[in-house]
Amino acid sequence: MRSKQRYLCKACGLNFTDTPARGKPLAMKATAVLLYVSGLSMNRTAKLLGVSTPTIQAWLEQFAAAYAQKPEPEGRAVVIELDEMWHYVKKSPSRSGSGRLGIVLHGSWWTGNAAFVTRLPASA
Repeated sequence: MRSKQRYLCKACGLNFTDTPARGKPLAMKATAVLLYVSGLSMNRTAKLLGVSTPTIQAWLEQFAAAYAQKPEPEGRAVVIELDEMWHYVKKSPSRSGSGRLGIVLHGSWWTGNAAFVTRLPASA
């Protein structure tokens, strides 16, 4: 069939063509994960390995699902999205510290946690 040898399974009678396996080798996937965890961006990793960035992302997600535990939050935290924070600051600049010096504390590079800290006015 299409100049390929066809085979017949004696056990079940299935006709098939012996074709090479599809996809990239496991060693390349492991290299991608190692490069990314070492600090290389997904775009650069993809370029080095000659695959697309979504492919690298899929490999990382598969690796994380199989081997990494989702971190549990420690202590009490209030989660606010950047868009929500922008609207809050815009509506009440005197209460939110708008225009004051602020510090962004980076919690964990693995989970992407961060906090914005500003000094409250004495009247608060």
